[in-house]
Order: sequence, then C-alpha cells, then structure tokens
Amino acid sequence: MKKPQVKLLLIALVGAGVNVVCIPVALAQDASKSPVEIGKVSKITKNEKKAPLKATYTEHVISKKAIRRASPMQSAQSILATEPSINSSAAGPNGVRSTTTFRAFNSGQFSETFDGISLNGPFNGGATNQASERNAIPLILNDISGIKIHNGINNPDVNSYDSLGGTISYEPRKPSRKFGVSAGMGYGSFGTFNWNALLNTGSIDGFRSLFAYNRQTTNGWRNNTGDQSTNYYYAGILPYDHRASRLSAYVIVNRNVGYTPHSVPQSLIQQHGYGFNWPLNETYSTQSDTELTAILGDKTIINPNVIVSGKVFAQDNNFHRTSYTNPAYDQSATQPYYLPNQSTSSAFWLGYPVPPTYNPSAVFGSNNAGTDYHLYEEIRNSFGFQPKASFVLPHNLVTVGGNVTYAMEHSAEYFYGDYNMPKIPGYNNAWDEHDDRLLSSVYIQDNISLLHGSLHITPGIKYLYAYTTSSDDIGFYYPIAGTVANSQAYTSPTIGISYSPLKHVSVYASYGRNIKFPDIDAYYNNIGEQNNAGNYVVVPATVQPEYVTDLELGTRYQNRRASFSADVYREDFKNTFISVTNGQGLSSTVNGGASRYEGGELSAKYDFGHILVGRWEAFANYSYNQAVFETAFDSSYAGQVKAGQPLANIPKNMINVGMDWAYHGFSAQLAGKYVSSQYVQQNLAGTPSSLQIPSYFLMNLGLQDVIPIHHDYIKNVKLSLDIDNLLNRHYYPRGFADTNYAGNTYLSVLEGMPRFVFGSVTLRF
Repeated sequence: MKKPQVKLLLIALVGAGVNVVCIPVALAQDASKSPVEIGKVSKITKNEKKAPLKATYTEHVISKKAIRRASPMQSAQSILATEPSINSSAAGPNGVRSTTTFRAFNSGQFSETFDGISLNGPFNGGATNQASERNAIPLILNDISGIKIHNGINNPDVNSYDSLGGTISYEPRKPSRKFGVSAGMGYGSFGTFNWNALLNTGSIDGFRSLFAYNRQTTNGWRNNTGDQSTNYYYAGILPYDHRASRLSAYVIVNRNVGYTPHSVPQSLIQQHGYGFNWPLNETYSTQSDTELTAILGDKTIINPNVIVSGKVFAQDNNFHRTSYTNPAYDQSATQPYYLPNQSTSSAFWLGYPVPPTYNPSAVFGSNNAGTDYHLYEEIRNSFGFQPKASFVLPHNLVTVGGNVTYAMEHSAEYFYGDYNMPKIPGYNNAWDEHDDRLLSSVYIQDNISLLHGSLHITPGIKYLYAYTTSSDDIGFYYPIAGTVANSQAYTSPTIGISYSPLKHVSVYASYGRNIKFPDIDAYYNNIGEQNNAGNYVVVPATVQPEYVTDLELGTRYQNRRASFSADVYREDFKNTFISVTNGQGLSSTVNGGASRYEGGELSAKYDFGHILVGRWEAFANYSYNQAVFETAFDSSYAGQVKAGQPLANIPKNMINVGMDWAYHGFSAQLAGKYVSSQYVQQNLAGTPSSLQIPSYFLMNLGLQDVIPIHHDYIKNVKLSLDIDNLLNRHYYPRGFADTNYAGNTYLSVLEGMPRFVFGSVTLRF
C-alpha cells in the first residue's frame, strides 16, 4: 500500500470513529506529504454496511438501501424493529403514538441521536411520544442515510444521556457532489397520499446543499385517526482550508397534525369490528406538533495525528392538544368503560386555601359541563455545544469530548366548557409549569491496538452532571405554588475487549455502568403535598439517578458474503424511581426496587450472489429478552410489585427473517417479524398486570423497478409497490389493563395496521 493511501485510510477511520485502527506515527508523518481531505472521509464511511468486525461492543447497522426502500408507513422508529431486541410499533399513521423498547428498556431509557446530537427530551426522556405528546416526532426516514444501533451501554463517545439499554445513531442524509432533482407521489390504502421533492445543488466551488420536502396525508386505519405530516430537510457541506476542514449544517422541521389514536376495550372491537375507535361525539383529541432540529458543525484536521470538531445545536418543540369527552358518556353504569380525558364532577380545587377562581358549575351549569374540554400545551427549547478531539498515537486512538445542553420548558393544561377556552393561570389551569435543566458531560476513551491489530481494548470514562429546577403556579392540581431544584452527578466507566484469533472471526466482552437522570415528574410531584396536619408543603427532591450495570459477551464472523453474530448480556437495574409516603404523611419520589434485564441475540446475513435469475440475499435474527423485578415494594405511585414479577410490554422472543432479490433494475424484498405475547401494564398504576396481548407474525412485501429514460432531462423513473402486513393479520401491538364501572378488570388495546397497499412513482432529473 502506498503511503498516501495509508494516510487516507488512517484519517477515514479516525473520522468515522471506527475502533480498528493502529497505524505507526512514522507512517502517518510520511503521509503528510500529501494533502488530507475531510470530504473523502465521508465517502468511505457512507458505504459502510456492516458493524465493524473488531468492535468491542454489540452493534448492528441499517443500510441506506434499506431506508430508501422502506414503505411510507415506516418511521425512523419502526424500521429499527428489523434488528434484534427492538420492538417498535405505532398506534396511528405517520409514526403517531409510536412505542419502542430496546432490550426491554423503554424509550426514555435508551438514547437516540442525529449526527451525534441527542434527540431525547431533556425533561421526559423519550425522543418520540414523550409526556403524552403523541405526535411529537423529530425526524422521518427521508432525513437519514443510515442507522447504527449500539446495544447496551457502549463507549462514552457513542452513548448519550439516558443510554441504559443502548444508543440509536441516525446518520444525516448528505448532499451529493452532483446536481440532481427528483419528484414523486404515491397513493394507497386508508386514503394515504404522499408527495415529495428533492434538490441536490451539486458542488459549487466545493459547497453543496440538499433540500428535501415530504408531505403525507392519511385517514388512518382506525376510525377518526386522520393525520398530516410535513417534513422539511436541509443539509449543507462546505470544505475549506484546502479541504482539510469542513463545515456542515443540518436542519429538520417536522410538523404533524391529526387525531390521537386512543386505546379501546377489546370487547368493543369484537363487537363493532377491527378498526373501531371512539366516535367523535363521545371523545376525541386533536393535536399539533412542530419540531425543529438545527446542527452546525466544524471538523478540522490539525495534522495527521490530531482531528478536532465541534457542533452547536438548537432544538425546539411546540406541542398543543385539545381534547373533548362528552359528559353524557363519562364512565357510569350504562357506559362502564373509562374514556380518556373525562370531565370531573367535583370542583375540588375550590376548597384550597387560595384556590384557582374558575367555578365550572357557575359558568356552565355543572362541573362536568364546565370541564369537558382540555387544552394541553408543551413548549420546549434547548441549546448546546458538543466538542470532540481525536489523537492518533502509535498503538492508541484517544478521544476526548463533552456536551453542554441547556433546556427550558413551559408546560400547562387548562380546563373549560368550550373549545375556545381562556388560558389564565390562577383561573382555569390544571397546572402552569416552568422547568429548566442544565445537562453536561465530559469523557475520555482509548482504543488500544495490540498484536498487530488483532486485540483491541477500549477503556473509557464519562462524567455526567445535571441541575434541574421545576416551578408550578397554583392550579387545579396545585393548592400552592412552589419550586423544587437539585443537582446530581455521576461517573460512568466502560471497558470493552475484542480479540480476533482468525482473519474473519472475533470475540468480545464489555462492561459498563451508566445512569438516567430523573424525569421532571420527580420534581413537580413534590409540590403541594399535604402532611398529616393538613398543611400543603413543598417536599425537597432527594431522588438519585437510576443506574444500570451492563455485562456482555459476543462473537462475530464476517467475510465477503456472510456475516454472523451472537451475544449474551445482563443488565442490573438499580434505584428504580417510585413514590412513597413517609410517617409525616408526605409523598415524594425516591429510589427503591431493583430489576434484572438479560437475554441473547443471534444475527446472520448472507449474499448468495447470482442464482438462476438475479442476485439473492437473506437475513435472519433472533432475540430473547427477559426483564423481572428483583425486589418487592409497594408505593402510591407504582402499586404493589413482587420479586420475580416480569415487567410489562416486553416480548420475550422476537424473530426477523427476510429475502432480497434483484434483477437488473427490478428488486423485491419479503420480510417477516414474529413478536411473542407480552404482559400489559395497569393503566393508572403503571405496574404489570396479569393480562397479556397475544403474539403475532407480520409479513411485508416491497417491489421496485427503475426504468431508464432516454431523454435529455429525465434520467429514470422509479415505480414502487409496498404491501405491509401482507397476510392482513389483526393484532394488538400495545395494551393496558383497566377497570370498568363495576370494578372488573378488562383489556384495553391499540390496534395494529391491517394490510396496507401503496403505489408510487418517482422521476429523477
């Protein structure tokens, strides 16, 4: 290999963060005779299709090809379910009310990043559907070019805040060096209509930009769940300093407007048919959400041994939901089921020492009539800076970095007897809350390469800090105003070891500990508690972060056509957040209880090459995940929990299988997923019940044909046909245990999407 090529490979590996590099400094110094171009780094990493053979942690990759071929009903979350240990589904179209678990951890207990910047909500954990923001969706598949899935705690350069179960790294869609335009539209089941456009400016003196627009409207597969999604995306790259440096900019604006899909009793679905939802004259929720993510980055090669980068970012979320429940259908002897957002028969707040002044009975004739409309708003902003530096040493790749994020949130809910309601704190607010949180971290990690690169050791340590303030005004739920604040810090150690005894084989082991800072409810729940003397007080927050200890063992095999991986893991969960009442009659969120998450994963892919007609590829993976409580506890928040009781919403067994066939410009994909049965949680207590939703198996079919067009302006036409849930299975991806008017427990479910057929055409110019 020529020395300039050695240098290019070195820089590419460092820039990509691949843990397989060990090049002597002498070679790197000799290579400095040729200029280094950061732009070439992206070109190499963009084509990665497999997890690195010698990675010291469990990793999986979803390729750009798989993303571009995905059905329009696939979201950035649901496509994750093709990989082991991830269960993801949406209760409505366009990714609305999505639910994802990763190695049994919920969406607030693993991190999702875009270009390395965390998408998780600073106050409520999850990246989507957090804090009952059912259509809060930060990005769509049109915005990304690939996904790297890092199972477990992983190294500090990868993980982020809330990284207990793992980290999902979404890679930005980048502009091309060549000019190009495309436009497409499609139509399918449930009145689904999609149109999109994309413009690549090509390289103009090195500067290139990509503009993309995607809009999708649909009636949804359930009654009264229509939704509209509009996405704007920009990506820009500007090399400078003889291409040794590079500026990058990414902007996503995603807006979603529609009806909230609510769970309904299974017995009503059996009575009225699949697709049943509450009639609008009984109850409904209309919601709108706009999310902005903007990232400006700079990356510079100081010399062949040092690369520095920094990113500044801003994120904004603006969510509004108005809900209505007809008082005539509130839970009663004739209507035994609980409806979402029911009105209240008692103006309980009028008995507070200095109460909110709204009297629903005086204004609308009754308390129920005066509280049948609810307006919930959540406005959140965050800003931050994320620096990083990599140092290439003779046998080490040392990375240091950090993050500072400052976030503000205004959350409020108002009750009234009319859709057009006033928003007056101290009058008709259930709550009016202002929160602030400062998150920061700093880390250092090393990748030590020994035995000519066959042995890699990756020790790392990260320090995390959070300062949180939550303030609430007097409201229906707050008899007094108050503020709760505290600071917390934690040091997270990690280490991984990978050894490759043969050319295509590696074995690895890893250990790590990480934490999740408490969600904001651990603070606002402490405001306005009543002690035994009957006085309302603010209880200081003493809760500590939840933390997990992770142990993993695994092996990989990779050659030109085949890849295989297997791993087992155990994660011990401590400091579970619960709510308790002490001897003075004060309730607060504290740490208590422990649980154990463990399992194993198998994954295989094979490229058969050309067989008879066309090329064939296949994949299969299996995962086993079990999560159980290790200690028993009883609390006002969590209810009664017994040792050995399994956690809810965790399917123990999942299987993915698929086949890909290509012949000239035509291609076809057939994929199936099996999800075993799972316990559901009690709707109000949040703890597992004895009820289960049954297992299910789904198959999806995708067909594409790219037809060359011999025309001066049109390059080709792409025709696509997607059939999701090919077998038209009726299934319930999520459920809850609830209690009817007579006190009997029943199963309330969210309905999965039936067969979906969608055809589209895309012109490329």
